[in-house]
Amino acid sequence: MPQETFFRDYRYQKPCLFKNAVRLPDKAEVWRGINEMYQRANPADELFKFRKGPLIPKEHYVEAFEDTGRIRHRFNKAAVYEYLKDGATLVYNRINNEPFSDDITKQVARFAQAHTVVSGYLAFGGDPSYKNHWDTRDVFAVQLVGKKHWSLSAPNFEMPLYMQQSKDLPHIPEPETTDMEVVLEAGDILYIPRGWWHNPVPMGCETFHLAIGTFPPNGHNYMEWLMNKVPDIVGFRHNLQSWAQDQGSLKEAAEAFAAEITDPDNYEAFMQHFLGNQRTDSGFAFEILGNPHSDGLPEDALLSLNTVDNSTIEKGYLIANGVKIDLDDKGKEVFLHLRSTQKPVMVKHLLAHNQLGREEEIKKLLESLLALDILEVRI
Repeated sequence: MPQETFFRDYRYQKPCLFKNAVRLPDKAEVWRGINEMYQRANPADELFKFRKGPLIPKEHYVEAFEDTGRIRHRFNKAAVYEYLKDGATLVYNRINNEPFSDDITKQVARFAQAHTVVSGYLAFGGDPSYKNHWDTRDVFAVQLVGKKHWSLSAPNFEMPLYMQQSKDLPHIPEPETTDMEVVLEAGDILYIPRGWWHNPVPMGCETFHLAIGTFPPNGHNYMEWLMNKVPDIVGFRHNLQSWAQDQGSLKEAAEAFAAEITDPDNYEAFMQHFLGNQRTDSGFAFEILGNPHSDGLPEDALLSLNTVDNSTIEKGYLIANGVKIDLDDKGKEVFLHLRSTQKPVMVKHLLAHNQLGREEEIKKLLESLLALDILEVRI
């Protein structure tokens, strides 16, 4: 589905099923990636949870031991396997710097033009890990192994924020009707806007999916940023005495603050600030960028944008990993070409496409952008 179609018809509005959206390697390779991801993780971290309805206490499946003077932790594999056989779900929140999940997570981030946080859910039974609930961010559920049943219902609490989780608002009833039911199979992606009730249930077979949450800027973020403007408004600096005495100055202050909210320059400054606070991981290239004796970028090296939101290229700038760079016409051409391909581009093809006649100069520029984490390279 083209991005513009998704933005127009689905984003923030209603769920969307992308059938066979992920090209998966053979199942053995997928399982190898899952196993290695869990093996590298720290099981004592609070990001790991075992659920069968309620949380299973961590000491039931994590062992602490002394290793040459340091306390380390490891999974008690026998316990882990038994809990999985008994229907529990192993939850791994905030997965970072994992080759297994990074590539697809970055693709979702670029498609949604939003910062992402990814979690993994592994199960073999038929018991739900959570009861029916809503999330406070949009989620792309990416099914990588097996299948899982999802039932979804339209929101009855519009656009919940992070402090408004369904479990914290018991006065909001669960919907009595289901608006969508789907069985996700390996390779499928389900988009769930925030606020939509959903109940994912394993189906008595192997299942692993990634839940990729997206975090675009919202009005609450904007208001938090605008709080820095409040001290500049005289009416908000006054001491409060009584409503009769203060209502006039408060009204004037509110009007001044409303003008700040609707100032397009403030809006643009906030959007740049929000983008500037986001970070996107990328791999190292020590042998090229850290080696003073390197011959530079190989012409067959693959380059891609390491950005969350590259929609600002047309405006003449790009923000990635806390760095803002202004783009001239030639710079725009390079970045627009990288964006349009939607896949890594060989250095030699990038040079040939731009026909700039300054290959060494452009290579040095590319190396600088790689060092700044604005571009990513694969050798």
